[in-house]
Amino acid sequence: MKILVLDIYKNTQYRLSKDTSGGYGTGNDFGDSIFTNFLKKYLKKIHDWPPLFAVYSYSVLLDKGFDVDFCNEIPKNFESYDLFIVTSSIVCCETELEILKNINLKKKNCSFVIGPFATNNPEIYNEVGATVISGEPEFYFMKNENFYNDLKKKIVYVKSEYDLDDLPLPKWQKLRRTTKTLSKLFGNYPSLPIIATRGCPYSCYKYCVYPLQQGRKVRQRSPKKIVDEIEFFKKKLGVEMFIFRDPVFSINRKHTIELAEQLIKRNIKVKFVIETHLRILDEELIQILKKAGLVGCKVGVESADEEVLMNSNRFTIKKDKQLEKIRELEKNKIKVSAMYILGFPTDTNETILKTINYAKKLNTTYAQFSIWTPYPGTPIFSQYKDKIFVKKYEDFNQYKLVYDHDNLNNHQIRRFLEEAYEKFYLRISWLTKFLIFKNNE
Repeated sequence: MKILVLDIYKNTQYRLSKDTSGGYGTGNDFGDSIFTNFLKKYLKKIHDWPPLFAVYSYSVLLDKGFDVDFCNEIPKNFESYDLFIVTSSIVCCETELEILKNINLKKKNCSFVIGPFATNNPEIYNEVGATVISGEPEFYFMKNENFYNDLKKKIVYVKSEYDLDDLPLPKWQKLRRTTKTLSKLFGNYPSLPIIATRGCPYSCYKYCVYPLQQGRKVRQRSPKKIVDEIEFFKKKLGVEMFIFRDPVFSINRKHTIELAEQLIKRNIKVKFVIETHLRILDEELIQILKKAGLVGCKVGVESADEEVLMNSNRFTIKKDKQLEKIRELEKNKIKVSAMYILGFPTDTNETILKTINYAKKLNTTYAQFSIWTPYPGTPIFSQYKDKIFVKKYEDFNQYKLVYDHDNLNNHQIRRFLEEAYEKFYLRISWLTKFLIFKNNE
């Protein structure tokens, strides 16, 4: 059987990622001003990798001896393939559907669609003749041999209960001849994404897409397995930096410390970046992680207005604690990327400006501003589906207003988005701080 894993993207001026936002994907369309257009093009050049669920599926199939290729465009000899595995996303949905239509015109009952978006919105892919693997596709391919019987079904269900230690090493050496262009966001180092855990138990599951495929129960890989992978790719591909793609890194303190201690004990000199919650960081943990190689930390601040956060069931720590923990990270020469959301349902002009000014006060190494989005498949979507005014799934890129907001329109939100990026980055105080961190790399 000849298999093609097809990771298709639409043509845009900004970076598209199918691995972000819990596998639904995002499109970093920061705005239309001169400065935000520059940011869009710059980020597209320096920060990119395929979705990990596709990389793992590809790697499982290779380990099982199948003849499998991985492409981001349809090859000229596509009719020579017996099975197509197409990655799904919300940000490239219509593009994926068009490709699937063309495939099924030539060859029927030969396509699987994988990923969290298809898992939670299978009917749109079923309509073009594809079979959706609902759940973690890598474990489906690991546990099954004869796929053809399942191609007669509309949906194949996979439970999120498998041991992450069963996953093979991802075959980056076959996917990438070089890792130099994979991501330079936190420094000019050859880098790769990696996972330590899956699943998130936090209350924000009502609008967050991570639990939709990974579940709310946290599963973790053994620290030894993680460090073995790091050591392998450091030696094999010269990788110097690893970007952890966990929903909340360090959610299990004991596991996190064991991982850090493994890196320290084995004297593996690498750098790594995490995304976590400020609430679970403290001085002791920061210092252990720093010693192990932590150089960058992404944290959600979201809004400066406590009432806006409360109305959206978001939880965070008090502002003085936020500032204290961010400064503790920076004191240890760890870059901080703070993430903010504009256009919460109860946001107003005043609360958004408050958030922008608070971001300037925190003055972190990086700041990311996006727009609140009720994703199809999440519990919150049912409350907003009658207010959705966009016609295409691809408009759900986290940088456009997609629903009728009570206080703001799309033009106002887009202007606030541009203003946020301009006011944050076009400051002498930010540039000075950035250059200091740059010189310390």
